[in-house]
Amino acid sequence: MENNWARLRQILVGAGWEWREDALYSPHDTMWFSPSSNPNHASFRDAMSEAMQAAETDAISGDGFQVALHAELVSLVGALDALLDGN
Repeated sequence: MENNWARLRQILVGAGWEWREDALYSPHDTMWFSPSSNPNHASFRDAMSEAMQAAETDAISGDGFQVALHAELVSLVGALDALLDGN
């Protein structure tokens, strides 16, 4: 599990996320999470995918925060997909 978190951290930091205070923070600080808060990557990916889909509608008609949140959820889901697919 630790190797998976290290890989996820590497993918997200490469996409502009920041590692600080033992947590990953999205580029526009719309969200953050720590490795210990989400131990199951597949479940976390499913939950974030649902949130991404819900945020898509808000991003279309929303303000800058909603647009940033959706983009960062897309980034997170993409990173989780890559991790789970072994890329």
